[in-house]
Amino acid sequence: MKRTHIYLPDLREISCLTDAIVPAPITAFVGGGGKTSSMLTMGTELAQRGKRTVMTTTTRIMPFCETLPKDLTCVGRPAEHGKLQAVEHPDALRQQYDFVLIEADGSRGLPLKAPAAHEPVLTAQTGLVIAVMGLTGIGRPIAQVCHRPERVCAVLAVSPEQCITPEMAAALLLHEHGLRKGVGNRRFAVILNQADGRREQDAGGRIAAQLPQDIACVLTTYRGI
Repeated sequence: MKRTHIYLPDLREISCLTDAIVPAPITAFVGGGGKTSSMLTMGTELAQRGKRTVMTTTTRIMPFCETLPKDLTCVGRPAEHGKLQAVEHPDALRQQYDFVLIEADGSRGLPLKAPAAHEPVLTAQTGLVIAVMGLTGIGRPIAQVCHRPERVCAVLAVSPEQCITPEMAAALLLHEHGLRKGVGNRRFAVILNQADGRREQDAGGRIAAQLPQDIACVLTTYRGI
């Protein structure tokens, strides 16, 4: 796995994602621009602390090609194109593991998205939802950088040609039909990924400043810099 850089919104670097976002026994990842890398980072940290941790999905994911550390595994039922799909009872994995990390929607590799009617697929016992957003999408047109751009336009009441601003990104994160959809009374946290350069880091800081103080937020990059 490439070196991970993790920053608080004021760009102080910290060593562990789990120091800023305390995982729940069952934690779901939604959004775009780094869900799988974020799940792997959190899972690796937990395993390194001796916590038996499993990664899975309620939709579909590609199996990890990395050699996973001891106490970290990935499970799912075989699906088309070499992917894994949901096990029948994801919450039941909690009986075997200390932590269950679930990728709960898809984004087709794009940095931003809004959920479809059937998304996200959150299990009954999910205690924390982490919304992931890719900062490379800020300043670019919705039509180019968003999965389900028509849903993003509906949530933000803008046209597909509009460029995503930090203010729009924050609104998308917090909207009940955006990345906070289905969260209800569960804990909610935010990872602003792709903070690879000053432009993205500045955008991440502006987004984080508009989030309520009770929402844990970090900036990450999974590329060597």
